[in-house]
Amino acid sequence: MWIVAHYLPVSFFSLRPASATSSGGQTLLVPTPFAIKMALLSTLIRTRGLAEGERLFPALRDLPIALEPPEQAVVIKGFSKIRRELKDKSNPEKAARARLEKEYPFQPTIAYREYISYYGSLRLACEVAEGSPLAAVLPELLVGLNYLGKRGGFIQILQPPAQSAELPAGSFLLLTASRQEAFPMQGTLQVLDDCGPKLTFAQANIYTNERIVLNRDRVLRHVVLPYQRWRSSHSYSWYRRLPPP
Repeated sequence: MWIVAHYLPVSFFSLRPASATSSGGQTLLVPTPFAIKMALLSTLIRTRGLAEGERLFPALRDLPIALEPPEQAVVIKGFSKIRRELKDKSNPEKAARARLEKEYPFQPTIAYREYISYYGSLRLACEVAEGSPLAAVLPELLVGLNYLGKRGGFIQILQPPAQSAELPAGSFLLLTASRQEAFPMQGTLQVLDDCGPKLTFAQANIYTNERIVLNRDRVLRHVVLPYQRWRSSHSYSWYRRLPPP
């Protein structure tokens, strides 16, 4: 059974790839399965408590997810001024300069950033098996989901989630497919991260010292998105969604 939720993005979206550094990196065009599952887990813990989040985490981790992205996406490119922790604190000259400028223990620098302005709504579909403990909880979580990607990428649900035996018609793309599927040749290839089958709740908890190992606990999926770049310049890239095959 598929549970489908319909959202309207109401602010800029941004989510850097798993391989990006803190000072640069292009944004992904859509939220990754890992980001969506962590947002659902956050909603679950906020609404039902930590113990319930830990109990339902394995079902969330293995949740199949499909996405129908908005009709258009405009990537806005630019540089932002940020503060980064002073790397060489043992250097007395640099530390003294940072203290003089009242920046210590940070130093000012710039970072390349990209933000996406979507045009149109998006649909998120999650497949739950019969008897799954998530079946009764997931509609509530989808209603409570209010951001995707980095915090500040707010979305607004447009109507109560609907249930369907099959994936609804449209431009849905299965983000968690276990095998290669047909894809549009004009599409855009992106690498999206997802939860590995052995990822534990303790590893997903950022307040523990458990490490997440890439390609084991956090796997990478090569996905061709139904987006074609329409126009671009040094300051923006405009993508349009391809029609359903």
